[in-house]
Amino acid sequence: MKDSATEIDETICQCYQVKESTIRSCIESGNLTTIEEVTEACEAGGGCHSCHILIDLFIDEHQKKSTPMETLVREHAGKVKKKGILGRFFKKFKSDAPAAK
Repeated sequence: MKDSATEIDETICQCYQVKESTIRSCIESGNLTTIEEVTEACEAGGGCHSCHILIDLFIDEHQKKSTPMETLVREHAGKVKKKGILGRFFKKFKSDAPAAK
């Protein structure tokens, strides 16, 4: 059964052509908690580092924690080369977060 997070299986790591489903599967099956562990498991994030922000987002989602988007952007934005891809993920991440009261 596919969830909405993997309905569009985009290539997240352009350097090694690693798709979103592969990254998410590695995170889940290995209970991975760092970008370095993901890189070791499937090579994603091992090249230009542009995808690190999304890998961190996927790790957060798996761990059911929510690092503020501002923090992710501050830590990783300088590495991002494919800027258009972030909007879809941040929009979904934001819509999944509980509404503030």
